[in-house]
Amino acid sequence: MSGRAILLLALVAADGLVASSAGAAPCPGSQAAPGAMVHGPVLEAPDGSSLCVATGEAPAAWIAVNVAWLKTTRSALMAAAFGRNATCLIGPDGSGDCAIEGVSLAAELRQPELIRAAATWR
Repeated sequence: MSGRAILLLALVAADGLVASSAGAAPCPGSQAAPGAMVHGPVLEAPDGSSLCVATGEAPAAWIAVNVAWLKTTRSALMAAAFGRNATCLIGPDGSGDCAIEGVSLAAELRQPELIRAAATWR
């Protein structure tokens, strides 16, 4: 993991403590725009169908990506994507088709080791 990714993870951990006490949104940046390509480390999975992707260090650059086809648990999505680089192409309806470090998110979620890890994700 690069130094930048470690810094971003530390920042999101600190921000998570503040956000949880203040009730702030998990992805403080904007929603991904149709046609955009969003790339960066995943810092949060607020629910079982969306990701928070850091496109820069400032919280305003943490973009919300809705993965409309995805119906899973937050734990599974965190186990599959947290701290890993995502590349998401945002479709005309505003939902993203994402790959995690070059592997489709759907394929990643089917990995047996991920299923086991999701069971213990907090």
